[in-house]
Amino acid sequence: MTVDLYQTSLHYGAAYDELSADGVTPRPHWSHLMESLRTIGPGELGRRWSRAERRIRENGITYNIYSDPLGANRAWRIDIVPLLIAADEWRFIEAGIIQRAQLLSLLVEDLYGPQTLVEQGHFPASLLYANPAFLRPLVGVPVPAHSYLHMLAVDLARSPDGQWWVLADRTQAPSGSGYALENRTIVSDVLPDLFRTSNVLRLAPFFRAQREALTSLAQCDNPRIVLLTPGPLNETYFEHSYLARYLGFTLVEGADLTVRDRCVYLKTVDGLEQVHVILRRVDDSFCDPLELRSDSLLGVPGLVDAIVAGNVKVANALGSGVIETAAVMPFLPGLSRHLLGEELKLPSVATWWCGQEYALDWVLDHLDSVVVKPAFPSRGMEPVFGAELPHAEKRKFAEQLRAHPHEYVAQEQIALSTAPVWDNGHLNSRSVVLRTYVLNTGNGWVAIPGGLVRVAESAGSVVSMQRGGHSKDAWVLWDGPVDTFSMLHPRNEPVELRRVSRAVPSSVADNVFWLGRYAERAENIARLLRPMVSRVRRADEAELGCLLRLHSCLETRHSKLPKSKDRRPTSLELEHELISVMTDNKRPDSLSSTLTEVYRVGGNVRERLSSDMMHLLGQLRDSIKIEPDTPSLEYPAVLSVCLGLLSAFSGMERENINRGQGWLIMTLGRRLERAIYLTRQLREITTPLAEQDWPLLECLLEVADSSMTYRTRYYTTLQPLAVLDVLMADETNPRSLDFQLSHLVDLYQKLPRHLPEDLHAMKTALALLRSFDLRELNYPLPGAAAVAKGANGLSRLENFLKDLERLLPSWSNNLSNRYFSHARTLPIAMDQ
Repeated sequence: MTVDLYQTSLHYGAAYDELSADGVTPRPHWSHLMESLRTIGPGELGRRWSRAERRIRENGITYNIYSDPLGANRAWRIDIVPLLIAADEWRFIEAGIIQRAQLLSLLVEDLYGPQTLVEQGHFPASLLYANPAFLRPLVGVPVPAHSYLHMLAVDLARSPDGQWWVLADRTQAPSGSGYALENRTIVSDVLPDLFRTSNVLRLAPFFRAQREALTSLAQCDNPRIVLLTPGPLNETYFEHSYLARYLGFTLVEGADLTVRDRCVYLKTVDGLEQVHVILRRVDDSFCDPLELRSDSLLGVPGLVDAIVAGNVKVANALGSGVIETAAVMPFLPGLSRHLLGEELKLPSVATWWCGQEYALDWVLDHLDSVVVKPAFPSRGMEPVFGAELPHAEKRKFAEQLRAHPHEYVAQEQIALSTAPVWDNGHLNSRSVVLRTYVLNTGNGWVAIPGGLVRVAESAGSVVSMQRGGHSKDAWVLWDGPVDTFSMLHPRNEPVELRRVSRAVPSSVADNVFWLGRYAERAENIARLLRPMVSRVRRADEAELGCLLRLHSCLETRHSKLPKSKDRRPTSLELEHELISVMTDNKRPDSLSSTLTEVYRVGGNVRERLSSDMMHLLGQLRDSIKIEPDTPSLEYPAVLSVCLGLLSAFSGMERENINRGQGWLIMTLGRRLERAIYLTRQLREITTPLAEQDWPLLECLLEVADSSMTYRTRYYTTLQPLAVLDVLMADETNPRSLDFQLSHLVDLYQKLPRHLPEDLHAMKTALALLRSFDLRELNYPLPGAAAVAKGANGLSRLENFLKDLERLLPSWSNNLSNRYFSHARTLPIAMDQ
């Protein structure tokens, strides 16, 4: 059959073509797929793939590329055409990677145990003890069920003669299995009929075995299992979040865990919960800043001590990265014969560790045919292709190898096999590498049928996701019955209804609290700026004084206004300051920086926010990007757009988020931030205003979006006590101080483990606020004589607002200590 969609093969070297031996006729196990693609046609395939790409964006499937301006939350790239593996070929691969997993597990067990392999000369001592990944605090620490390796990832490539070779082993925190699962979900949805008729081995049984293996590792009933992630900035954070949900585990960062009495606990809003098993995605040395890497902010202080005590199990075991180096590969054939009594079934690509004299000499003599890598990946070094080095640099590099030979490993450079990829309506060929996975179930090893295929960005380029490559699914075409088990509940069976919310980790609570605070802070800054920006150019002396008082409500610590007390800033100076507060990303108190923080903390909990909300946060982040030549007259309109987006966020927060603990804490943050800003603004009124300062009242009503509320009651007559009543004492106005304090009390007492003392302090503050009778206050009016009665009322109100302004941040600190850091709280009280 002529493959009419397949373009001229872009071979380089003598690469093996996965699809066809002659570039025309498909191999037997590819025939059905190619016939199906031809039947569907390029047009329909393009439409289906457009829907798939939309789904990728909506589901937030991402992969972060470091050092790339577009790298943050880069959409995951998937190819529509799977890599096909015949049944007999998979049996060979499966046997080879299972044997390899057994061998590597025995090796790491010996290196952290009796070290007989080193003693007997089967493994070089210099390779072990020079390796930074060899963690001495873990030597002699027993591992339950000998599970040093819970999962092993093996990178495979096919040489021009069709032989599969191992390129690398990933033993610390092997990544990619979650992406393989997501690839399968998407591709099988795009090609449902083809998937159903191809008798493809399913992936779900592998993940079921993983969940059962981790559960049995805990050796207790109802264990708490967590997946430890470095955080949202990690390249594969989406996978961590996706796997945690799929397996039913809690996704945590190092700050979510704490060690007490040599046990690991998860910090949640409900309190500390003991953790029994940690499935880690954090590299070995970063896991404990006390025992391992002191500059790590990703780990859990005291984790090693808890492991030594046997109170927590970690998969993969800490220290397993010692054999992740390619320098181990030359010794595996001999170790296989010694430890397993059999030959290595799946060979490694030819590898030389330069720490051996004969290997160094061979590498120097054949530098043009090898690629040189660091023997210890933590040292950080890009691979060096000897054939690409100019003569002068080659000589210099050879001297570098001779100076520190044990730090380098060389591998034969092979031409990778190519497979078809979908590209703008045609099929082109690209180099591929297959990463497959082996799982230690405790009762044996099982391999994932297929795995993650990584594809080069262009012909002849290196296969690397960090260098712009993409991925594809791998289908193992089985010749027998297929287990159709799915981790997802069958659609034709009823589900058990439940409304029990999952535990909210403290870091999630911390992030949503600050998401609420930053969003409210941005809104308050924008509302304060808008009336000032629109008035500053035409302000007379009296109005300029009002604008300066309004600017003081921002309490900016990075103000660019002149500090001199001998003169008042000019309108031009104030305008420049307002523009800086609005747009200067380098000012942490600016609106632009605050919106960036809104997006950052929202990204930290993106797995708990809808795609609509994340899209809105992205719009907010970019809403204050103004070109240098933009006229200042357009700034109020920019602020109005920003406020519209913030109002949309507020609507989503109220209407689209379940009223669980996360929502409670986010809303607490919003109400707290609004109360702090209101307190500052109200203090400007409690100091009696001179007649020329009364325009400030109109600005404050505009800032609080309460101008219409005021006018319906008092028409256009502006008076300070009436403004105070609307902005401070009106229980029905969602912008009033009374409304904020009342809701803070109500929300706080709904939280578990709330502090009675803190609740009492907030209730006292609310009671004191309501004790003020504004009708009895004597506020000086223009041309009216002051009345002695009530003269102290304003002073008492001003002192109350000052005390409240001190109380609110202290109350916030106690809330953070109680629910986020689980630290000691300090007594707070309101002066009465």
